[in-house]
Amino acid sequence: MEPGSEAVAERIRFVTSIVEPHVQIDTLRNIVDYGGDEGQFFPPGYLGPKYVIDVSGKNMVEGVQAASSLAELPERPHLVTACGVLEHLIDPVATVKEIRAALADDGLFYAEVPLDRPKVRQWHSQARYRRFLDWVSATRGSWIVSDFVSGVARNFGRTVPRLGAVKQSEHINYFSTQSLEQLLIGGGFRVLRAQADPKMSYGGMRLGRLGALAVPV
Repeated sequence: MEPGSEAVAERIRFVTSIVEPHVQIDTLRNIVDYGGDEGQFFPPGYLGPKYVIDVSGKNMVEGVQAASSLAELPERPHLVTACGVLEHLIDPVATVKEIRAALADDGLFYAEVPLDRPKVRQWHSQARYRRFLDWVSATRGSWIVSDFVSGVARNFGRTVPRLGAVKQSEHINYFSTQSLEQLLIGGGFRVLRAQADPKMSYGGMRLGRLGALAVPV
């Protein structure tokens, strides 16, 4: 999760800018943050019930209740947010459908993912590139150099150099506006609005972010 109060406040502002044109935050019956860390990402002025679904077992901030699944909640969610979650999941469709099944009939679902889709070359799919990776990963020094150069290129040009390291540290899904909307539609939602912020940084890497608000159908 994003460290620091400034990053937390910026995320809250971004989510609010997408949700508020459709519903006033303070009128929501409850808010559920799916994968919400310690519960620090709720709007500070919201006085309704706040729940976090997270398997980490962390202690929640004051006023936030923790649960290990949507089924444990005492009421059906009015707004579910899932920020920085879907890109990590083996089966994001199943999670979206799970949220759809739990959501109130008049509920809303906000999904946010990084714009982590670096451009690669045809070379990166060839056997010669795999042999290069075997060579560059054989020693710690050569791997650090290749990884550093790739990180700089991805941060400033959103591309991977020919002799760069295309690695998967945590993200296993990469989204565009179209693919995120199709994921939500396939999970039983209608998308109300999608908005991108290409300059957003995650841990010092300028990956950008994409948020979408949807309602059940």
